[in-house]
Parts: sequence; C-alpha cells; structure tokens
Amino acid sequence: MRFKNVQTGDISIERWSGKLPQQSFRILLLGVTGSGKSSFIEALAGSGQQLGISGGTLESVTQDIEAFRINNLLGKWGDGDEWPIYLVDSPGFSDSKLSELEIVNKIEEWRKINRAIHYVFYFCRITDTRMPGTVRRLMKLVKSLDVNPSNLTVITSMWNTICRAEAMKRAEDNFAHLRNVTWKDEIKEGANIVKFQKTQPSAVAIVSGIKWAFISTGTFNVSNNPLLPPLVFAELLDRIQNAQLERQTLLDDRIQLLVNPNDDLESIFVASLRDVDERIVSYINQLIAFGAPPAGFDINPRSVQYQNLLHATSACQRFINAAKGALKNLPSSSDYSTRRGELKATIQSAKQELEQAYFALRDFGSPPAGLGSSSIPLHVTNQITLEALYQRHRLQLRLKRQ
Repeated sequence: MRFKNVQTGDISIERWSGKLPQQSFRILLLGVTGSGKSSFIEALAGSGQQLGISGGTLESVTQDIEAFRINNLLGKWGDGDEWPIYLVDSPGFSDSKLSELEIVNKIEEWRKINRAIHYVFYFCRITDTRMPGTVRRLMKLVKSLDVNPSNLTVITSMWNTICRAEAMKRAEDNFAHLRNVTWKDEIKEGANIVKFQKTQPSAVAIVSGIKWAFISTGTFNVSNNPLLPPLVFAELLDRIQNAQLERQTLLDDRIQLLVNPNDDLESIFVASLRDVDERIVSYINQLIAFGAPPAGFDINPRSVQYQNLLHATSACQRFINAAKGALKNLPSSSDYSTRRGELKATIQSAKQELEQAYFALRDFGSPPAGLGSSSIPLHVTNQITLEALYQRHRLQLRLKRQ
C-alpha cells in the first residue's frame, strides 16, 4: 500500500522519551561529528524553538540515541491511516570519546527496543576539500549496513557557510563527485542525494521527498552482518593506538613542566592524562567484549590489555625518575624551598599512581601466551617494594572477606 507525506500545520519538533509508537516512521541520522545531523533537527524545529542539541566541538553533543517527533508532518496511507514521523539522532562518528563499535551497538540496542528503523539520512560536509579517513571509513560502514538504497538519502551540509564563488564551485564539484562516483551505484538503485541549506523549508523538503513506498521493517540490522565487524574492530584498534600515542605525548609534556613549572598547564595535563587513560581502558574493554576478532585480525585482546598495563606501569616509573632528577638538580638555596616541597609532593603522588598501576598489573595474572617481552619494567628494588605492598593489599582484602 502506497502513501504520501502530509503537512497539517506549522512544523515543530518534540523531543521524545520512551518507546516509539509501533505505527510510526523512523528516520535514522548518521554522520561524523559536525556533519549537520543536529543542525538538521534544529532547522526543522524552526527559529521559534531552541533545542540546544548542535555544537561546534570535536565531541558529539549527542552521546546517546535520541528520538524527535516531527509535529504536523505525517505519513498518510492510501486507506487514510496517518503515522507520525520520528527522527532518530545518533552520536557523531569520529567522536573523541565514543568508538564506532559503541555507536553501532547503541543504535542496535535502540532498534531492538523500538523494533525498526525505516530510513537512513547520511550527512556529509560539502566543504571538506579532502575526504578525511574517518569519513571514508564511515561511508564504507554505511554501505555495509543492511540498508536498501531506496531507503537512503545522502544529505550534503554546510552550503549556507559558502560565500565566495570559488568556494561554491569547489562545493558543486564535490557534490558532483559524490553523486557520480562515491554514491553512484546506490543512487542507481534508488538512493537520493540532496543539498541541505540549514533552513526549515530545506529540511522539510528533504523529509517530504522520501519515497516511503520502499519501507521494509528490517532496514537497519547489524546482527549477522559479515561486513560490519572488521570495520568497527579496525577502528577500535586505531583508537587504542592513537590514544596510547596521545598519552605518551602528554606524559612527555608533563615531564617538561618538572623543570619549567606552570600550574595551569600542569592541571590541564593531569586532567588530560586521566581522560586518555579512561578512554584506553574503555576501548580495551570493548575489544575484549567483542569476542573473537574478525577474520584477518591476528590479535589477542588480552595481550593488548596486558601490554597497556605494562606501559602504564612503565610510564609511572618514568615520571617518578624524572621528578627525582628535577628535585636533585634544584639549587640548595632556600629560594627554591617552595619548589622543593612541590616536587616532593609530586613524587609522593606519583608513587601512589605507580602502586595502583602495579596492583592492576598483578591482578591481571600471568601474561597471555605468545606475548613477546612481558617483563615488568621496574628496577629490582622498586619491584620488591611494590610486590610487598601488593601482597599486604591482597591479605587485607582476604581478611575483609572473612
């Protein structure tokens, strides 16, 4: 049975909580952070509504799946039944905190609760002069989903930011490339590509242009999809590697502050190191929860976890050594007594962090089989001291459980 979109009044947006009505149409919004998903929803809402869901940072404003009902725009069946239309906003891919695996899992969990996603809007910035690796990967991911091309619209954004004729020509060339090369096969099979001008009429026209006759209830389903796991697994490994490099750089910068102190920078580096450590742990936990790696990945997630614990322990020891060196090289003059006290406090705090890192390493147990160099990177004396503390810690835990 065919149907069409019907506008019954002034269009507005209503944030929806809870399960969606069974008789409703759902449009999933996908795109990298900053590609225009949230701006599209706000444009539909019109200037009279302030949803506060779009932003201009590297972190996605949307961290969970959120549904928005489009008021006064309905899908009307031939028999007269009218179904409301919902936009399902997802976290932006390439977010600094959420991995692609997390986002895909969030979408799938939402789909299981709400039963179906009928259509996909994929957003991309027309102003990108070169396609970033994250965008190329996301395009591949979108194409790997079980989405009928007739249920897909590629929405190009940022047209409203173009002022110069030269920039407009470049954008039009990008649009032609997306239409005639990147999405050529999908468009041949029924997909659509459009320009979003960040206005309500433009957004309404895009939603109204959907060919609802091609809806199927199983459009988005990551279960048993052989193409998807290698993509999200590889992205997760990249995130772990990049985060570890970020941690190394932050540690190097913090060590420099030991001889060139700056309280403001010290606070920033400490917070950033804490953040990157949390992200690494989260990514590795996802890697372990993933289960057996996809075909073509010769990697043991437990080995990745153990090596990260080794690196964390080594980093703590390295910082302590650097702090001790800075303290030793301080002039003995009373003018440096304050700095001497600060360095002693820093060393004491770092020793506590080393203790925690060592405990986590020992709690892990024996190194995974097949791991290369896995010795604990500590001086013998330090390791003896830490091992004694660890055994006392274990004894205290056993006594508490009795």
